[in-house]
Amino acid sequence: MTPFPNDPFAIASLISRSRAGELLPGEQAALDAWMAADEAHRQLWEELNDEAVQQQHVQAMAQFDETAALERFLADKPVRKVRTLHPWRWAAAVLVLALGVSSYFIFVHQKPTINIAVAQDIPPGKNGAILTLSDGSQLVLDSMADGTIATQSGTAVSLNNNELVYDATAATGEPARNTITTPKGRQYHVTLPDGTEVWLNAASSIDYPVAFKGTERRVKITGEVFFDVTNRSWQPFVVETDKMKLEVLGTSFNINAYGNEQAMQTTLLTGAVKVTPVNSRPKVLVPGQTAVLTDAAFTVMETIDPAKVTAWKNGLFNFDGLDLYSVMRQLERWYNIEVHYTGQPENVIFKGKMHRDTNLSDVLKVLETMDVKFELKGNDLYVK
Repeated sequence: MTPFPNDPFAIASLISRSRAGELLPGEQAALDAWMAADEAHRQLWEELNDEAVQQQHVQAMAQFDETAALERFLADKPVRKVRTLHPWRWAAAVLVLALGVSSYFIFVHQKPTINIAVAQDIPPGKNGAILTLSDGSQLVLDSMADGTIATQSGTAVSLNNNELVYDATAATGEPARNTITTPKGRQYHVTLPDGTEVWLNAASSIDYPVAFKGTERRVKITGEVFFDVTNRSWQPFVVETDKMKLEVLGTSFNINAYGNEQAMQTTLLTGAVKVTPVNSRPKVLVPGQTAVLTDAAFTVMETIDPAKVTAWKNGLFNFDGLDLYSVMRQLERWYNIEVHYTGQPENVIFKGKMHRDTNLSDVLKVLETMDVKFELKGNDLYVK
């Protein structure tokens, strides 16, 4: 039998694309195998292609009532453990996708209710940043056209498809320093003068020289940043935060150094990195490890899911195992909103993934199924 992906989001994508007539032959074979593997899969497929059912779905979405469709599949099914959701997890994935939200959620909670009050919508964040030059002048990069936008100490600074590129071929004298800052609601990708690639999440920054000279390459960051460092054995790459220093040669890693998170985390994907907190002895990470720095301790642990750590760089929210407050902090940064808590909302645990290019109202509709009430007023989100 043709194999099929054991991933609800992948199956949901196949079904959605099949309904749009966009499947390739190999993908059609995988979808056929999935339907043949379980009678519940076939029944779900038939229902999703029933015109009457689809009309019900459209009406539900217009009334901010997508969750009712999920309830119909999940009613009276135990869902506290992920393993108990087979085959209903496929229904959750597909129904949300069929209703126009590119997301899926596998819930670990009781039956959902619908409480959302949204008077308007907020679009997702996008690519963009502010470049601060050595003289203090600032350029809003997402409002500029491609081409050379500045020259710093002989280094040409250019935009190419809204990505910043440095050419230090003609660099002279002491290198100037630039800073890229992503406000809330923005993310950005930049190639540093040595070829190192850097991705900045929302509400982050990186300060760096426009040419790397001397015995090391030193940068400073805030927020969350992913690095893919060009290997130069004679010139180590050093990353500084307000609480620690990292030293690498050629490697890829993610740093989460947001000031409002409980811990500063460095996750290594490839290569090696030495992490030195301000008041602790250094530790050397190998691929698959995460260094966790809190006010009380500095520890190294195995990375359970590296893809979860870098989901933001790949255009996804990954809320697996996160509590309500952690999820809200992510939404604050990406949608440029302020979250307020009314009373003491239950600190539920989420499990699931969503595309980051989803409007805020669609995200909230899905999160509503966890018995959390939301009210959006302007850029203020009230959690009840």
